[in-house]
Amino acid sequence: MKFLLIVPLALLLITGCGSSEPADDAASDDTADIAVTEEEDTLPVADTYLHIADSIGVEIGDSNYVFGAIAGAGFSETGEIAVLDAQKSSVFLFSPDGEFIRNIGRNGSGPGEFLLPATMAFCPEGGLVVSDGMGSKLVYFDENYEFLSETPGFIPSPPVMIAAIDNMEIIGMKPDFEQTEDGMFMGFTVAKWTMESSIPTVVYYSQMSPFNPADLSDMGDDVAIFAASVDGRVFTARVSTVEYTFTAWTPEGEEIYTFINEDFERVEKTQSEMDLEAELRNAQMIARGMPPSMANWESDTYRVAIASMYIDGLDRLWVTDGTTTTASFDVYDLDGNHLFTADLDVGSDSEIWHTMICQEKFICYDADPEDFPRVFYGDLPGFE
Repeated sequence: MKFLLIVPLALLLITGCGSSEPADDAASDDTADIAVTEEEDTLPVADTYLHIADSIGVEIGDSNYVFGAIAGAGFSETGEIAVLDAQKSSVFLFSPDGEFIRNIGRNGSGPGEFLLPATMAFCPEGGLVVSDGMGSKLVYFDENYEFLSETPGFIPSPPVMIAAIDNMEIIGMKPDFEQTEDGMFMGFTVAKWTMESSIPTVVYYSQMSPFNPADLSDMGDDVAIFAASVDGRVFTARVSTVEYTFTAWTPEGEEIYTFINEDFERVEKTQSEMDLEAELRNAQMIARGMPPSMANWESDTYRVAIASMYIDGLDRLWVTDGTTTTASFDVYDLDGNHLFTADLDVGSDSEIWHTMICQEKFICYDADPEDFPRVFYGDLPGFE
């Protein structure tokens, strides 16, 4: 099997959050019911709301602001905004005010170039790391965003999710496979890598299952998500529709604790939601090179418990609630104590949104926009 098929599949197995365009009337930061006539336009009651302050991206005009396919976005330690464009094989860097600064990387197989960039992360000490899915490598740039080095040799692909920690080490989640006399097994691993090698130094999570091309959705049970603090503490969670649980690890891979939400209740998807998900994911797999006969995704009946996790600059763990159709979060301290709930202050009539929590801000984008690709961003509570 070509790893080109594996990388997009791994990305598709990670469920995003439904959400929509910014609301006309900003919600209060205080807990309040938001009453509207249509249930699908109702924001959940939350302790605080994330308000979009600005956006970057235009439909027509300066090519530096016209994005092809947004694969990631984030903020540097100094507040610069980066947008990873998979279609243009480049990172677009903007000032904190949204002014274009420069491009980082370009399409190609040489040093500092990407064939199919999948994700990126800013390093705490400055610099940037980009995971090139088709190039099977991690590409490192220094504090001036000039090419520094690359780590090749990832099989079948490099991590499709990454976070950079101290000393330019990487925590990532990558697809894995092994061929034995019993057949082919595929799964996912969360681990730590240095710049020097594609072999992980610490493994926090690994799960493998028999590969069944007749039912690719079976692989969803092995997918893990993670978050990492700057000092290397790691939090992992299996993408599950059955349980809400995450585990904290020391940088050396020793388990600290496992949190279990005893109050978690499963939420069923509507039939239209399942149909739309299957249609979208099968179309994306075919567009990325998978034979139509293999594109047979079947949606799970239930929504996932945890969709993603992030750690902000105040060492707060943001856990995305996968059971809602909006970007909703439960926020904990790193010891697992619940602090507050938060929700992105937008409506709910768009397709799939991805909302990332950075050091002091959040940034989000619609993965399948009806108009044109752009990123939205704003301040996190506690940093305004």
